Amino acid sequence: MHTFAKAAIFGLSLATVVAAAAAQAQTNSVASLPPAAAAAAPPIAPAPVGPSVALPGPDPGHNWSTTEHQTQAVVPSGPIPGPDPGHNWGIAEHQSQPVQPSPKYMGPAPN
Repeated sequence: MHTFAKAAIFGLSLATVVAAAAAQAQTNSVASLPPAAAAAAPPIAPAPVGPSVALPGPDPGHNWSTTEHQTQAVVPSGPIPGPDPGHNWGIAEHQSQPVQPSPKYMGPAPN
């Protein structure tokens, strides 16, 4: 019973808040004006936006540390020790005799 009472109170309070918000939204709208009322004046244009003031802190795109310079040209690394990809370490296998075709399959053996 306690859970039901809490749920009912919560539901009623939620419905009250939604109804109050809907009523507030209608008071400032065109729908709340009388039918013969004059049209509202157009809104005043906002002021143009000027450039932002520089904020304190790090300058984007610049490091606080020293800049790094390349001291020598990049040299590609040499061959890596280990197996060579695509090559077999074992003995190459060769076919010693021609392939014999399989005998024709006749189905299961009769009983």
